[in-house]
Amino acid sequence: MRLAALLLLVHGDDTRMQLLYFWAAVLLALTPVLIFGTIGVLVVRKIWKEQRGTRNAEGGTEGQPDVPRSDFRVPR
Repeated sequence: MRLAALLLLVHGDDTRMQLLYFWAAVLLALTPVLIFGTIGVLVVRKIWKEQRGTRNAEGGTEGQPDVPRSDFRVPR
């Protein structure tokens, strides 16, 4: 606590230092958001690509209704 008071007396009200602290805080807050957001986007794109590849390997979606399909078989 004394160190903070001494530093405040020596440096006073420095607006450049406050601006530097502000941008450091912004960078610190945005870094995890950017990292985890990028990981999430890459995972979702890979999942979509795999699903599209599976559909194309099954013969495509020609002539089939554009609705989501269930994994459960319907008794006929």
